[in-house]
Amino acid sequence: MRGKILTDHKGLTLIELLFSVGLMTLVLLSSFYVLTAAHQMSEESRSRLLALNAARTTLETIKATPLANVRAINTRAFIPRDLPRGAIAIATNPANPAGAAVATVTVTVSWVGPKNMPRTLQVTTMRSQF
Repeated sequence: MRGKILTDHKGLTLIELLFSVGLMTLVLLSSFYVLTAAHQMSEESRSRLLALNAARTTLETIKATPLANVRAINTRAFIPRDLPRGAIAIATNPANPAGAAVATVTVTVSWVGPKNMPRTLQVTTMRSQF
């Protein structure tokens, strides 16, 4: 009779219950962290794609504009609404390309990414007056 009492395990002990709850908590917190990081990377990729498309649109406009008028292009229309605090700047080298045959044109798109981190994307191309 004594051996039967020691080998009869019905129910869970408190330590087993605490261990299983702790393990489940660890798994849930890890899953939450992974999902949060994946969402953040997705938002960053989306913003980067929007910035790249804005730079591409600006470059297409630059291609259709005479070299002397490139710096006068209004870039506000090219900034996507979904790009947080987005801005586009156009820089030329030489600074005044009116008399130059060839100029380097740099389009800089800036925005604020996750955790309010400033982000920029630069695209540079050569543009001739012809």
